[in-house]
Amino acid sequence: MEDPRAKVEAYLESNKIPQLFEAITAELLFYKPEDPRSYIVEYLENAKICGTSPLITESDLETMFGMFDITKRGVVSAEQATRALQVILGPSADLADVDVKPGDQLTRSAFVAAMSAALKRATPYKSA
Repeated sequence: MEDPRAKVEAYLESNKIPQLFEAITAELLFYKPEDPRSYIVEYLENAKICGTSPLITESDLETMFGMFDITKRGVVSAEQATRALQVILGPSADLADVDVKPGDQLTRSAFVAAMSAALKRATPYKSA
């Protein structure tokens, strides 16, 4: 018999429910709407039509690159980049999911592209 807890966790993950709740919570904390319930309803209606998007911009990712490039060599390791992604998405996040291989060295533009791709992949709902 399958463990009910594992079944629930698999359901939540396959439907990206935790990511959706995180996105809604982030939106509420960022915008602080007067009527949070109406805001959530509107957010979900828009997500159904247009998808959701991360609050982290490419400019934010460029800044993050600078924080991880402590030696100012203009590159960070795949491991450093994966740790950066885990700061945003949690410990199970992995840049290998967007074809960054262990041992790779990422320039600023490669870092931003890989992180953007990983964040887009983790977005709860995307437009068709």
